[in-house]
Amino acid sequence: MNISRRGLLAGAGAAVVAASVPAWLLSRGTGAGPQTGRPEHVILVDWDGFDPDYLDLAPTPNIDALAGRGSLSVADGVYPTISNPARASMSTGAYPEKHGNAAYYFDEETGKAVGETRFLAAETISEALAAGGKTTAAVQWYMVQDHGASYGDPEHLYVRPDGLFEQRVDAAVEILNLRPVDSGGEMTTVPKIPDFLAVYGPDLDAFGHEEGAESPNMGPLLAELDRQLGRIVRTTKEVGVYERTAFILTSDHGMTSWERSFVEGLAATPDLGRGVEIVPPGRAPSPETEVILVKSAGLIMDVTLRGRAATPERRADVQRALEELPQISRVLDAGDLDDLGAGEKIGDFVVEARAPWGFGFAEPEEGASRGGHGSTREMRVPLLISGSGVKAGAVPENARLVDVAPTIAALLGIRPLADAQGRVLDELLYG
Repeated sequence: MNISRRGLLAGAGAAVVAASVPAWLLSRGTGAGPQTGRPEHVILVDWDGFDPDYLDLAPTPNIDALAGRGSLSVADGVYPTISNPARASMSTGAYPEKHGNAAYYFDEETGKAVGETRFLAAETISEALAAGGKTTAAVQWYMVQDHGASYGDPEHLYVRPDGLFEQRVDAAVEILNLRPVDSGGEMTTVPKIPDFLAVYGPDLDAFGHEEGAESPNMGPLLAELDRQLGRIVRTTKEVGVYERTAFILTSDHGMTSWERSFVEGLAATPDLGRGVEIVPPGRAPSPETEVILVKSAGLIMDVTLRGRAATPERRADVQRALEELPQISRVLDAGDLDDLGAGEKIGDFVVEARAPWGFGFAEPEEGASRGGHGSTREMRVPLLISGSGVKAGAVPENARLVDVAPTIAALLGIRPLADAQGRVLDELLYG
């Protein structure tokens, strides 16, 4: 099996972004265009686990208003669809193969399974902006912490409020009003409205994991997040920078529901051979283990082979055994992972669960579901770009999550990011 980045969504059983028109996209009209000059400020809002299908669940007047002054579409994410690798790509413009952030894999050097980390080997948008003389503030947009944003640094501020998106917006409002905020225990005031402000919200991801993507509570939650987004926009009007600000709303990955766990079933599959072990992050497998399974985010399992299982003949046997399991929808091998830019840290295979199965340890109660991600099915994410310097009604061509940071750099007039593999979405911008 060979998967190209362009064709991965079709391979996952979803419509290719360029060929699909979501219902919510048809319902968003376009309004009068904003100012055509380059913006002085960019505000990025990043909602973790924001599946594009959620936009059909509730009225979102603030998203609609921004869409009327810009572009609302879907973008291709990165693989695996896990928060830290994806957010690293959002902030650097690079795929995991280049920025080096991977999650839920077996590290042969340490001999232990690894969970999520904040490792970065690529320049972030915050670092590039700082090098270009721009000021930044990150409200728990955590991949740039100590990579262009730090506690107590007024010009490149990092803050981490307790709570959820509402509390993050509280901090953003204080920053925009040039009032002191708690930055690592130190009350810090920015010297001017930041050129770049990023605000992270975990709500949709946390709720999606707990109740599943089809939860009846998801619509009301989205409506509340939209209201909080409106607070940010309203504050830019109150402080006099709205007409000179570009807004971006996007996410790291989508969300898919699952109902039954196949963790133990996979480990007990006879054809995988002897020495199969599920290894949690931070733990080392037994010395005799030859098939190492590291579960991740609910829908994928990393598979690393060693010893006799790593021989070409046994590798082929293991792959065939995995592909024959009815609970598995896809087995990605080294070639597939390379095509997706997943990076060399990932194991020999990544297996994706077939609905209604997942890889959670705690199986939902009868009739209930949980949400997960990690697979190719969660690679579509919303992408809203609006405001100053953005053409109203323009449609991006094959937009990707790795295009976000290069586009921010272009909007604010700095040099391209050093390690970016994405491009500037010029078709959306004036000038």
